[in-house]
Amino acid sequence: MPFASNDIIDSEDLSFLHAVLTDVCRERQIAPGSEAETLVADQLINWFLFGIRDAQELKSMLDPMIDPAEAATAR
Repeated sequence: MPFASNDIIDSEDLSFLHAVLTDVCRERQIAPGSEAETLVADQLINWFLFGIRDAQELKSMLDPMIDPAEAATAR
């Protein structure tokens, strides 16, 4: 479920989020364009809108949500 927010994500925020998403997917071997990547991106945006703005903190918030076995098969 997405967090309700009136925040606007600007181009700088999108660049930051894309970099975090790329790192997470590389570390977890999640294929670009996969359903797993979309799920991670959704959660990443939700946490960002909730107020988590530090890359390492965002990654740690995603850790419990990413099943390594599922990520490896979603290619």
